[in-house]
Amino acid sequence: MNERPTAPGADDRMDGRAPVPSAVHSAGKANPARPVEPEDVENGLRFGHLMAVQTKRRLNDVAASLHALLETLVAQGTLSLDDYERRREVTKQREVQRTQSEALVSLGDTVDKYAATGLPEINCAELRPLCKSRCCTLKFSLSIQDLDERVVRWDYSRPYQIASRPDGYCVHCDAEKGACQVYQQRPAVCRTYDCRKDSRIWLDFDKRIPAPEGRSP
Repeated sequence: MNERPTAPGADDRMDGRAPVPSAVHSAGKANPARPVEPEDVENGLRFGHLMAVQTKRRLNDVAASLHALLETLVAQGTLSLDDYERRREVTKQREVQRTQSEALVSLGDTVDKYAATGLPEINCAELRPLCKSRCCTLKFSLSIQDLDERVVRWDYSRPYQIASRPDGYCVHCDAEKGACQVYQQRPAVCRTYDCRKDSRIWLDFDKRIPAPEGRSP
């Protein structure tokens, strides 16, 4: 018998959070006791995105099995390695062109950002006039922990990438001072990032020489 997919709010939620009361009766009629909230839409989006992530992980398992099979065939002499490599390169180029137009869902690493240790000690307030808070233009994906807190915003057109302003800066970067407006809840990437060896930010950190503006982040 085929299993029916469970909707957000079911007992077996994929993200482990508590079920959300349904705004719809089982008969499909709206529940007047509870209007639809923005969280309902977000939970629906997250359910779809998490399903996509799950599918991608399963695809990785299939790819690993296929590579193991190919290596076995090559080792046994059943498949010519040169012929395989030639066909593989042709197929890779074709797949690159195909996937360039595909939408992707990306999640950050599952870590407890509040338990992070060995954080870099950098006087950002002193350096901002030089670096122009350029680290706040770098792109990365939020984690489940960030999403659960509902503080750090993500780009709805590129889930779950950090949301950016039209000028390329993070939406939480103060436009005048360059400081983080959600510093206490900032993602793990921001906590552990060290700009000192990043050529996108500094040509020479020790000499306080920033990279030229306009360099691709």
